[in-house]
Amino acid sequence: MIIWGKEHKARGEALAAAVGEKAAEAANLSRSNEGIQPLRCDDSTLSIWGHGGETSLAEMLDVELGALIVAWKAMNPALRTVELVTCNAQHNQEPLAGYARRVAAFVERKYKDVAVKALPRGQHADDYSVLWASNGNPVSFCYITAPSTRTLTYASDQLKALEPAKNYDLSLVASEMAKARRLVEPSNYSVLAGPDLSMIRAMLSVVRPAA
Repeated sequence: MIIWGKEHKARGEALAAAVGEKAAEAANLSRSNEGIQPLRCDDSTLSIWGHGGETSLAEMLDVELGALIVAWKAMNPALRTVELVTCNAQHNQEPLAGYARRVAAFVERKYKDVAVKALPRGQHADDYSVLWASNGNPVSFCYITAPSTRTLTYASDQLKALEPAKNYDLSLVASEMAKARRLVEPSNYSVLAGPDLSMIRAMLSVVRPAA
């Protein structure tokens, strides 16, 4: 099942269509004194896609999402994988240890058979990232990682400049960007991309929980 956050309705529903699952808005999940309440679902995978950073994903703090995943597993024993589809989920952000790692640690304390996955940190353990998705059909995507905000901004500007010539297929844009990549700033970024969202799951990696 796909849970989407603010301003991610189109992307969440496109991902759900690509993988043959249902989608729901995070803001519409019921709240109680026990936290955000899960939905009944037979899917073995739960994906959350929304705005992300070092403290939140889809408007949920790490402890809120961790508690939701634990409750989701209790209601839906088939759950085996949780996917955090967002920017910056695995980055250092010291002393916070990275949003994804904190969520993974929360879940592991209760369920060791649930794997938390996120987009990778990049070739050089980069500290910044952004996930772009097109407005086309199918929805293509490009994930950029960078060691600095300067490089991330430069790479994002390159993507925007190349989009029209590639008919907004971000996988083709990424191929051109890869050719221009160098080992010095501001061209020392890394890119992962696909022509449709069905490919994004294969690019996610298991998150090592924070100590």
